[in-house]
Amino acid sequence: MSAGRTREQRVALVFNLVHPEMLKGRPLDAVAELDTEPTIAAIEAALRSRGHAVLRIEADEALHEALRRSRPDIVFNIAEGIGGESRESHVPAICEFLGIPYTGSGVLTTALCLDKPRTKEILAHHGLATPAYRVVTRPAGGSAGLRFPLIVKLAHEGSSMGLTPESVVDDAASLDRQIARLVETYHGPVLVEEFISGREFTVGVLGNEELSILPIVEIVFSHPRGINLFQPDDALLEMLADARKERPQYPRLHEAVCPALVDAALADRIRDTAARAYRALDCRDWCRMEMRLGQDGALYVLELNPIAGIDPTYLLPRAAAAAGWSFADLINRILDLALARTKR
Repeated sequence: MSAGRTREQRVALVFNLVHPEMLKGRPLDAVAELDTEPTIAAIEAALRSRGHAVLRIEADEALHEALRRSRPDIVFNIAEGIGGESRESHVPAICEFLGIPYTGSGVLTTALCLDKPRTKEILAHHGLATPAYRVVTRPAGGSAGLRFPLIVKLAHEGSSMGLTPESVVDDAASLDRQIARLVETYHGPVLVEEFISGREFTVGVLGNEELSILPIVEIVFSHPRGINLFQPDDALLEMLADARKERPQYPRLHEAVCPALVDAALADRIRDTAARAYRALDCRDWCRMEMRLGQDGALYVLELNPIAGIDPTYLLPRAAAAAGWSFADLINRILDLALARTKR
């Protein structure tokens, strides 16, 4: 399902790869947003299947020079960045500095979407519901005016980083324990948010002037207070086994149902909310977002991820498959949208 066949391009596939040394002495979810070799190979094969020449470039300290020398026609960006509170904006910033077109959202949007509190401010400004919250940097001995149950998250991370089954809390003591754990382990500010008990949906959006909403995915939990926890893929587990001489078990506490079993009215509301959130954050080309249906009937937007996980087994490609798109269709649709946007 291409946005119109384009001439063959020299595409720089820019990514952050998990390296074995990253797995020593750190929680496994600290590398949750980085990619493994099978993901990179699948994207490269998808691009080559349309005749594009692909140059792999890792988004490390040599990225600027590598792009300056190679001068690709366009960058296919899936890099999450390796440090800093605005790490997802590093590749877009370098590309703009060098005048090289790239896929996906721009510098400001990628920085804002990684900052959950700032994202929530923008959503609220545009009349979109989002759970009430506070940002803290240390245990405070109380709920800061929020209503229990609460969920305790990292303020500047994604991919369920830092979440455990104990992240949903019912009292001040549990709240303080979770805040202390995140601050000590991840060294960043913490988002304390009112927990929305209800159905959770994931929605993929593609496009610019015109938007395509992919089939809705529902995350079905085995526990009524379930949350979407980090689930490492087989490649990461194998790497972990080599690095730590262990292969821990990650029980599946949720399943993805796509297309979600929702009536037409709710499906329309979810698609409309997704489109409004996409526009509010000025997303480009593609994005995946999460929302929950509260007991009050409101749809609460939880977060947006403009550089979502795109391994063929992940949620966005699964939603695309439900729409009849192959993995190659999805990857090249993203590329074609960016090419049309930049008139290359």
